[in-house]
Amino acid sequence: MRSARVTLNPAAGPRAPDIGLRSAWFEPCVHSAYFQILAGLLAERGLAAPRTYSGAARLMPLLDFLPLLDTLGLPPEASAGVEVGWAITGAAHGPMGLAAMTSDTLSHAMSTVARYAPIRNRMFDYHHSRQGGEEVLSMPARMPLGAYQPFLQAATLYAIFNVFRAVLDDSALQQAAICLPWPDGPAGAVAPVAARYPVRFRSEELAIRFPQALASHRLSSADADTHQRLRRAGDEELTKLSGSVAARVRHLLHQAQPDWPTLEDIAQVLCISRRTLLRKLKAEGLSYQDLMDEARNELACWYLRHTALSLAQVSAKIGFSEQANFSRSFRRWQGLTPSDYRACFNAPASRTSPSRPA
Repeated sequence: MRSARVTLNPAAGPRAPDIGLRSAWFEPCVHSAYFQILAGLLAERGLAAPRTYSGAARLMPLLDFLPLLDTLGLPPEASAGVEVGWAITGAAHGPMGLAAMTSDTLSHAMSTVARYAPIRNRMFDYHHSRQGGEEVLSMPARMPLGAYQPFLQAATLYAIFNVFRAVLDDSALQQAAICLPWPDGPAGAVAPVAARYPVRFRSEELAIRFPQALASHRLSSADADTHQRLRRAGDEELTKLSGSVAARVRHLLHQAQPDWPTLEDIAQVLCISRRTLLRKLKAEGLSYQDLMDEARNELACWYLRHTALSLAQVSAKIGFSEQANFSRSFRRWQGLTPSDYRACFNAPASRTSPSRPA
């Protein structure tokens, strides 16, 4: 992993950001590979979050990432997002990165990124187009990101820019335009390591632009056979994502919380039998209890970090009838008690509780 000097400020005071909980944050949308990279960067600087991820590689809900982001500040600044994105190599993007790097032209690489980026990052949509003599890869947010948006925009854009850094020399990269939809300044400044590439602040969209003349040139890394194999792998991943029963169950759970539906309720909504639902979840390596525990864990962590609710109140909000049962379950999920978890983030008593996701 390429090293990065990340701007971390654990001592920064609260700034009254828009940190209201969004229902979309429960959707699987960010790959666990990025979680591990960010956790590694934090650990290198003595800022490890209280939980690491060691499960199978998969898309995770944004809510699972927020403890890492909250370690950087509330909210983390765009400048830190630039540096985090800079640390994510092109190969770390899996089939998308590798397929793009074996494309025949830069234009083809941009369209490949647009097609396969959702395999690992579904917080944004990706569009490849031609506009006024330029090839454009734009990345509009597809879900509300609240105060975390500038950080996530910067991290996403610069992580994808690294795909093109892997196949272009510096003179070609100097012809790029990195378009950021915020003004220049301390919070939105570009890290020195990335500042040598042209940036357009106050842009209408988050995007990477290249001249069409450059985009049509053949890449030295082009490999047609390897590219086709990687595209097939990418298409298989997209098919799996579109047909994921677990993703639909997660959505239904969070729609209903805190009145958690039973397995039979979920099966009825999906118009399948209880046995078929269990079989389909098992095929994805999951059980209904796994998904229920995941949903409760995510909500509990949010309330402990961002509200002054008592443990008894948090317990009730996520569906436990007894606080002792909640504490035991939380320790199993996170490896520490709810009180110790809250202490890691120094949740101020002045924060208020969102009644339920917006």
